[in-house]
Amino acid sequence: MDGLQMTEEQRAPCESNSDVIKIEAGAGTGKTTTLRGIAEAKRDKRQLYVAFNKSIQVEASRKFPSNVTCKTAHSLAYGAIGRDYGNVHGKLQGDIKPFHVTRQLTSSLSGVPSSAHNLYGGRVIETVKNYLVSADSTLSPKHVSIGDAPVERSHFDPQRILQDAMQVWTAMQDLRSEVPMLHDGYLKLYQVAGRRLPYDLILFDEAQDTNPVTQAIVNQQQAKKVYVGDRHQAIYGFRGASNAMELIPSDETFYLTGSFRFGNEVAEVANRILDLKGDVVHLRGLGAESKIRPLTASEGYAYLSRGNAALFDRAVKALTKNEPFSFVGDIRGYRFDQILDVYQLSIKGQVKDPFIRSFSSFDELVEYAEMINDREVKSRCKIVTAYGRDIPGLLERIERAALAPVEDGNVADNRLILTTGHKSKGLEFPNVQLAGDFMEFLDSDTGQLIDMSKADTNLIEEINVNYVGVTRAQRVLHLNEQLEAYLEHLEELAANRSSRPSMA
Repeated sequence: MDGLQMTEEQRAPCESNSDVIKIEAGAGTGKTTTLRGIAEAKRDKRQLYVAFNKSIQVEASRKFPSNVTCKTAHSLAYGAIGRDYGNVHGKLQGDIKPFHVTRQLTSSLSGVPSSAHNLYGGRVIETVKNYLVSADSTLSPKHVSIGDAPVERSHFDPQRILQDAMQVWTAMQDLRSEVPMLHDGYLKLYQVAGRRLPYDLILFDEAQDTNPVTQAIVNQQQAKKVYVGDRHQAIYGFRGASNAMELIPSDETFYLTGSFRFGNEVAEVANRILDLKGDVVHLRGLGAESKIRPLTASEGYAYLSRGNAALFDRAVKALTKNEPFSFVGDIRGYRFDQILDVYQLSIKGQVKDPFIRSFSSFDELVEYAEMINDREVKSRCKIVTAYGRDIPGLLERIERAALAPVEDGNVADNRLILTTGHKSKGLEFPNVQLAGDFMEFLDSDTGQLIDMSKADTNLIEEINVNYVGVTRAQRVLHLNEQLEAYLEHLEELAANRSSRPSMA
């Protein structure tokens, strides 16, 4: 700890002896340094660092002292249970598809149109997956996944889906069955088994993104615990994440507010976003000077969108302007294939995606997307309307023109880097532009701020995605129209308050 350069905020949790502490670490505030400080201060304790993913685990193993074992929750479970499935050829797989479970669904599929067989199987699998990431010990109706597509309303029975999910889960656990076991499956078995771990202290990183099953594994241990994360970066509710930073009670809570990533201008934009949620803890920009201004192509920047369709649109513009561009990670992760499927639906062509294929027409898909306000489907429909028959050729050109994938903003040239707010989490870029498909902060009818008294978890996550996007910028942040309008509205409110006559 003495060899680490730490702020007073970072030193405070290192000196705590409480059984359960939480560290609310804002974007770029040096949480890894703080955790290393805690580990150094308690070298006499057997410690476990629970990493969010494998890459974080590997990095932590290089940085933390020898008394700390660095593991993901899955690697803990694999050693105890998962290896049994890994030793059976083909049994342990990364995913499970409808064709894997056809035998278990034979009876149910007899009453479902053949065009929806894959969709039905997908819903059964989703039901199993909902259970696997929960803290629950048994499958129940609350885990059932069923959508609003017309064929689902007509032919899918929730109780039948639950019964089929139970059969699939039983088959997954059977080492002789051809139904694959998932990594989340043996993690669930590990959680239900209630295994005890031989550690005195558990450091639980990225706690805002944990799911209930991982949280339960940590909670049931007798060790002291340190939960660290940023509740304002909780954006994975759709994957079953439960944001332990808000749900878990602690004996002490510490805050890291000094960000080394950016200066005060970016910090202030982030703080205005946090104000919407009534947050009283604000970021301080301790990094190099940052600016809020438009960016030009010659500077190179990361273009962050809310959804994948906006990236397709921006890639097309890059093609027409001969701008060099890359995606963060594999381009297949952006699901441009679903734009092609929506196009195929519009011309009554061959559709691969079972959900999109379940609609009888493009107009029916548009109506569905509007009815349930599915932002991504709505965006894909707009792309198809805008580009029409050019879509297949544009997709091929984008794939050919895209430079090698990047993992962050540390590239030698001034290329355009394309990614979503979700995929940008954990990364940083010198320059960032926010796309125009993020949420509106002002009500379109009244021009007033959105009513946060009615905010649900979905709205909170939309606000968080904005916060994540803003806090990826190190030097320059190019705002979208929504954020500009929001900040101008706040300025007007402040000006009106200051111009009111005193009542004294």
